[in-house]
Amino acid sequence: MAAGEKKLTKLDLIKVWAIWTGFLHGLYNYERMQGVGFAHAMIPVIKRLYHTKEEISAALKRHLVFFNTNTTTGTIAAGIVAAMEEQRANGADLSDEMINSVKTSLMGPLAGIGDSVFQGMIFPILLAVGISLGLQGSVLGPILYTVLVLGISYPLHYWWFMAAYQQGGPLIERLTESGLLKQATKAANLVGLMAAGALTARYVNFKIIGKVSISGLPPIDIQTEVLDKILPNLLPLGLVLGIWALLRRGVRVNRIIGLVFLVGFILGYLKLLG
Repeated sequence: MAAGEKKLTKLDLIKVWAIWTGFLHGLYNYERMQGVGFAHAMIPVIKRLYHTKEEISAALKRHLVFFNTNTTTGTIAAGIVAAMEEQRANGADLSDEMINSVKTSLMGPLAGIGDSVFQGMIFPILLAVGISLGLQGSVLGPILYTVLVLGISYPLHYWWFMAAYQQGGPLIERLTESGLLKQATKAANLVGLMAAGALTARYVNFKIIGKVSISGLPPIDIQTEVLDKILPNLLPLGLVLGIWALLRRGVRVNRIIGLVFLVGFILGYLKLLG
């Protein structure tokens, strides 16, 4: 290690892994999901690498963004981000956007793999074995399930975290020097925007149920015969863009949620929206 170079210790990394394991879901919320938990896990890294109040505050804010993945496989993202923070503290050209783009690009695939393999296959099988023993009156059922789950998942995500930290540093360094990381950041941002658009179209769904009557003509359905012909899902899109504009103006999330709930309740009561 070069003189003056900042370096994470093995104890720092163990602390990150322990906090991740025990508290990733500690302040789980529907605005940033595991964002607070991720920032909490990065505290040992931040304390080791940064010393001024401004640097520490900036690092914490950097990791208080939306994040959501599988706890077991997600340690790979934590290990790579720890390596990136170490390189940034030593002068590497790694912006907030680059670090968070790497997190964003990893959380989806890691969640898909982890949820499918562990929550969708391994844990249900072990749970079935434990329940079977429990139904036979054996206390070994819950004990065996707990021991096997912890015995499989803990060693795996500890090893993945350490390997990701060790291999992530040289990989990020090569990508940064070649300029590929900036290109990957742009691609990750594009993918993120596409995912946000898909989620909007899938989950934000409401329509006007009123009709307008004009003398001598059949009633006109405002939603199907007017708005949908202009642009399908125009109202959900307008709502999302409106919320985005309020967030950019600094309006607190709780106030936006309350406003949406109140307006929705009133319009629903008046039978204007459905």
